[in-house]
Amino acid sequence: MTQNQTKKEALFNEVKGSLFEYLVAREIAILGNEELGFQKSLDPNYLNVLSQQDRMVRQFYPEMLPFLVEASKLTAQHIINYFNEIPTGPKVVGKFSNSSISSELHEADMLLSLRDVICPVSLKMNKKNAFVNTKSGGVKSFFSQYFPFLDSGVQREFNKFIDLEFHRLAVELHDLHGMDYPGHFNLWISRGLSELPGELDPDSRKILKSYYSRIAEKMHSILGPALNAHFERFKDALPSLLGFGSKNILQVIYFHTFPLNKNPLIEIHSHQDVLSQLDKALLRPFGSVSSLEFEIGEWILQIRVKPMNKFTTTAIKINCSVKVRRSILS
Repeated sequence: MTQNQTKKEALFNEVKGSLFEYLVAREIAILGNEELGFQKSLDPNYLNVLSQQDRMVRQFYPEMLPFLVEASKLTAQHIINYFNEIPTGPKVVGKFSNSSISSELHEADMLLSLRDVICPVSLKMNKKNAFVNTKSGGVKSFFSQYFPFLDSGVQREFNKFIDLEFHRLAVELHDLHGMDYPGHFNLWISRGLSELPGELDPDSRKILKSYYSRIAEKMHSILGPALNAHFERFKDALPSLLGFGSKNILQVIYFHTFPLNKNPLIEIHSHQDVLSQLDKALLRPFGSVSSLEFEIGEWILQIRVKPMNKFTTTAIKINCSVKVRRSILS
């Protein structure tokens, strides 16, 4: 991939989500003859951001706009067909995550009204056959936040393990480059060595991948016994990781092959779809990679260890993502 293509891909990933959310909500408003009210409901700061993104796309990536417009029209129609009616009062809420109602929104990007019932909707735009991101959190609070039924000592011991493994990583990387590890990465940085995983040389990247793999293996060794010992409570924890923090949320995913966008696939999933599969939950054998996977009937939940940005701190994030088998086969 050329540098120009890389920059365009980064731009696409940066703006596609917010523009897609806005366009889907606007299309539903247009079909319900509520476009004026919808536009008036938008926060001025949010409109300013959308305007900037629109100008940026028109200048640097003009082929993205017709793609997003077509995708939003198809998605809006699928949502209407799903409910068998045109929802009213569409609101874009993804940009209000710091508001007083954020605890009620969970993963929602849009709110729709149906016969006086508010339905939160999570909108995703995803490459075909790729995992769909659902959750992202810090490694040092992952077990206490999503598996609170586990003994609090599990998280504490895991955090100690992270610290020890980080020290091992640092020592191995410094040793590879002929340096003693002084307890921090200042020397590493002063030598002009990168803190970004994607800019490492192959040998350094191999050491880093092994570090993430050891953390993933440790998580696998914790979650396997937890699933067996606390199956019912474990089941209750899974919907949130699958993107259903609220029982009312609807997950709408537009699968594409941009820029060609031939035969797009739109999947709509409800909390009930997940509940019907939970009894089949099992943990797949560990594959010596930086992730672990659960099979949950038709669903595959992947839990991946990733750097927040720079790998030179213990700030690691855990990314949760899903695939649904019927999505893969379509």
